[in-house]
Amino acid sequence: MSCQHTVDVGAYLFGSLDLKERAAFERHLGTCDTCQAEMLRLAPLPGLLGRLTLDDVENLDEIPSCPPPEPRYQRRVALVCAAVLVAFALAGGILFLQAPPPPTWAAHDPGTGVDGEVAMVSKSWGTEMWFKLGDVKPGARCKVMVFDRQGQREIGGWWGSSHAPDERIPGSTSFRVDQIDRLEVSDESGLLVTLRP
Repeated sequence: MSCQHTVDVGAYLFGSLDLKERAAFERHLGTCDTCQAEMLRLAPLPGLLGRLTLDDVENLDEIPSCPPPEPRYQRRVALVCAAVLVAFALAGGILFLQAPPPPTWAAHDPGTGVDGEVAMVSKSWGTEMWFKLGDVKPGARCKVMVFDRQGQREIGGWWGSSHAPDERIPGSTSFRVDQIDRLEVSDESGLLVTLRP
């Protein structure tokens, strides 16, 4: 059996999907045996390719010649080469240009039962934040207060709590990621969860 989404597996593994595409693919992945099998097959490639340096890639033509390998190893070498070529094709040639993944903070507040997670992306103007919250009472009006390491604070966003469980909630602050000390998410009843590095 085949699936039209198997080509998305490589892009997913290398972090090339935007947030909306990633969420849609993750929902699909939970129900598709073909894509799950492809994921298991390709999962080692990012780690293997991560061992290559830019010099290794730039100097592929300068690899010294070796005596011909024994016949039993030729198939293995051919498979490894094919896997590397497939990985480069899937990554769209931008593997070495990707930014590191954004820092993610997560916490659970035992008093309120609220789970929180935030992924933060550095921008020239400050920090973009993407929240996921669980177990917040429906119909609440939530906000995030951002505290920097110097004691300053600012509101990073407002939203209603009647959102889908997998929906990501945007926020922003003028503080750089490395300046942020903590994030406090609250609603009308008070503090729900505090997120720290």
